[in-house]
Amino acid sequence: MDDSTLSTLYCPLAATDQLCYIHIPKTAGSTLTAIADAQFDVRQIAPGPYQLPALDPAAQGRSPAELRQLLTRYRFIRGHFSHNLIRQFLTRPVYITVLRDPVDRVISLYEFFRRAAQRGTAETPEYEVLMRAAAEHDLLGFVLHPDPIVQQRTSNFQTRQLAILEGDEAALSAGDSQGDYLANCLQSACASVDRFAWVGLMEQFHASVQLLNYRFGWYPAAEYQNLRVVTHRSRREGLSPGVIEAIAQHNALDQALYDHAKTRFAAQYQQMLKALHQHENLQDASDPTAVQTALQQHYARHYAATHPPETFSGLSRQRFVYDFRQPLSGEGWHRRNGRFNGISPQETTRWSGPGPVSVLDLPLAGPLTGKADVRLTLEIEQAIAPDVLDSLELTVNQQSVLLHVQSRQGNGGVLTGTIPAIREAFAQAVQRTFPSGIALRSSHPFVRFTFRLSHTLPLNANNPASADDRLVGFALRQLTLEPIRRWRIW
Repeated sequence: MDDSTLSTLYCPLAATDQLCYIHIPKTAGSTLTAIADAQFDVRQIAPGPYQLPALDPAAQGRSPAELRQLLTRYRFIRGHFSHNLIRQFLTRPVYITVLRDPVDRVISLYEFFRRAAQRGTAETPEYEVLMRAAAEHDLLGFVLHPDPIVQQRTSNFQTRQLAILEGDEAALSAGDSQGDYLANCLQSACASVDRFAWVGLMEQFHASVQLLNYRFGWYPAAEYQNLRVVTHRSRREGLSPGVIEAIAQHNALDQALYDHAKTRFAAQYQQMLKALHQHENLQDASDPTAVQTALQQHYARHYAATHPPETFSGLSRQRFVYDFRQPLSGEGWHRRNGRFNGISPQETTRWSGPGPVSVLDLPLAGPLTGKADVRLTLEIEQAIAPDVLDSLELTVNQQSVLLHVQSRQGNGGVLTGTIPAIREAFAQAVQRTFPSGIALRSSHPFVRFTFRLSHTLPLNANNPASADDRLVGFALRQLTLEPIRRWRIW
């Protein structure tokens, strides 16, 4: 993806692009990380360069130049790092980030470190300073704290994270009287916003995710989990105007950056709606259902280009073995487990939830394009309750598939079913020829698996001591598709 590509709103990632998410703390980063993570094989996701050795032993003791070369094997890099830092380590970066109203972000940051101080041990020496400052001071005292570590986090932090700086980043402390330098930082940060492929706004998060999905051709989930959301009440509730004004004064550059990003976002969102009207026949842009339908059509139309079969490591001509280390196009699934917010190559399962319906789209390829019917095998690690698993129903391209219990172990087991061969209804759309079959029809370059349960339950329903109260249904370990070979008797 180059600058000319960014001139058009729809710009799918190229195979050699490195998507880079600059995660500014307290901007719904955990939620966005889960959304973006799902688009990649877990083995293609990396944390920041200095956290990489904890994930990849090959990164131990490497120089910055060697880390840059090592990171070329990863397609998605995300974490709490600045633009100025990460740009030195990437070869073909495509940047995304989320900004937040600066006053609300600082209030949220203070509340976060106060809660962290009550929980106990700090993750880093920097966190220890911030936790102590939050525990020992009220909000105003936290914002006016003299420690440079606290000042950097509470004064124009978003501008600092996006600016490209010459010299030592540490020189940018809130107490410096370097007005011209900080003004240059604002100019640089605004330029970064203009160059980035996508800049979302936390206050318009749903619309931001719609634009993100449109831009890259990702599955446009109608709902997603708000992870690590503590409260939906106004952050400013009960605060005096003087405290709010003090925070605003300490974040004047961030406010200017945020206003710049808002203007750009509004223009891009309108551009998206116009494109959906032109190409997907969107008639009423004020109707959320109509917009969602148009986004689904956009996704389906571009699926073949944005989800090539080689993306799926378990796909061959005769067999498709899918687990959740591979990319996920769909909705109704919880995030991957593992270190660094879900990077664990050993973890192959996802829980369904929070609702009773889960969707998984897989490419129309391999065994799904032959003459033979296809045997489906579901390996379910566990269900939250036996009756939840018993209620499981599956449709494939809206056609019911009867599931049979092959084996049962505890609340999990192996289920099997038969999918009729895909009929040659998709051939005209992609100008390819598939063997005809007595078949299930498909007008898209993917096959949609829809799992339905009677209900979901809190994950800690069987373990009240656990604080994990996510609503879940069943944990799917693996889905296997193989042609059924029928022997002809003469």
